[in-house]
Amino acid sequence: MRNFRTAIRNFALVDYTNLSILSIIFIFYLFSFGRSPHKITVPIILLGLYLFIFVLSWFRSKIKPSKLKNLIYLLYPVVFMFCLFETFFMILPYFNELRYDEILTNIDFNMFGVNPTVWIETWINPILTDFFYLLYSFYFPLPLFIIIWLLRKSMFKELEEAILMFLFTYYGAYIIYFFIPAEGPRFFLAELQNIPLDGWIISQPIRNLINFMEPNKLDAFPSLHAAITFTAVIVCFIHNKKQFYIFFPIFLGIFVSLIYCRYHYVIDGLAGIIWSVAACFFARKVYSKFNKNFYSSFG
Repeated sequence: MRNFRTAIRNFALVDYTNLSILSIIFIFYLFSFGRSPHKITVPIILLGLYLFIFVLSWFRSKIKPSKLKNLIYLLYPVVFMFCLFETFFMILPYFNELRYDEILTNIDFNMFGVNPTVWIETWINPILTDFFYLLYSFYFPLPLFIIIWLLRKSMFKELEEAILMFLFTYYGAYIIYFFIPAEGPRFFLAELQNIPLDGWIISQPIRNLINFMEPNKLDAFPSLHAAITFTAVIVCFIHNKKQFYIFFPIFLGIFVSLIYCRYHYVIDGLAGIIWSVAACFFARKVYSKFNKNFYSSFG
């Protein structure tokens, strides 16, 4: 009991954020309970994630400021988000049986007069395919560049705020997935796509890895690739203008890769940008209001 109270007493804003999204997903699970064939597996995993938060909070409180403590605090949200996301295929399809691909496709068609993923086939060649798959995969480590830079500069409060901005971006998109599930053009428009995305070297391995790591295929809207990379751009603009001028062109390339690689509709990417701006604004407001009540977990 003492360890439990110690963990709660030493919660940081990141811990409360993770507990909040975990509780929301658990509520979604309860609503899907009658239709889900994963009645036992899901609560076991979610309970494990609850315990994970408490154990890590207690463990951090026992470690003096050090590189090890910083590393644990940085890796903990990554592990938590990955494990949480991996449960969605066991909850989302049974929480919401509707699919919004037709609506999203129509929005794209009304904006451009064509289906962008089909139109862009005129540009497909193996070199471009490898290039855009590489850009698409660069989304995963991209936030680490600014996070590591802030850590090396010992800008700990700015680092915590940046992590909160990324978490709000991720978790808001997670919630939207449950209410606007969509597979994306790689599935919905497959019959209209005439040219295969065959690269020379890296396209197929990257595609296989993504398929393996994303068992939930209903995560097209909004595009987290667009949202997270734009959040990285915002964080860079606030704290490191040099990185901003590097990352903004990369963001534009990643945005094009979403369409070229057929993972997203254009409206998915635009919604991702809008959500990124809203999430960053809200996260900064929350951090400025509550950070005085919580110690910095770095140092």
